[in-house]
Amino acid sequence: MDDSAAGGTDRRSAARRACLLGARYRAQSGWHPASLVDLSPRGCRLRIGEDLPRSAAVRVQLSAAGEKAPAPVEVEGIVVWCRLEGLSYQAGIHFDDAPSDLMDLLDRTG
Repeated sequence: MDDSAAGGTDRRSAARRACLLGARYRAQSGWHPASLVDLSPRGCRLRIGEDLPRSAAVRVQLSAAGEKAPAPVEVEGIVVWCRLEGLSYQAGIHFDDAPSDLMDLLDRTG
């Protein structure tokens, strides 16, 4: 994930895709709402309501809406960057071991 200014070098190991999935995250204690901006097998970008410290461990839960939606997917990750963007924060999360059903969820709903 890249925390450089616009026009900087993109160091991602996988391309990200915009998607229409619900998201929430857990950092330390309790689940917090989030908006998923984009997703890849190696990470995601979340719009959140707080500043998360770099290298913080987080758990991200992604879910699809609808009666026949697949089960939510939970992924453990690390905060690579977090910054204020307008009235909310955006955080780049890196996944070390994304479950195989992560991209299946995106392919079905994306």
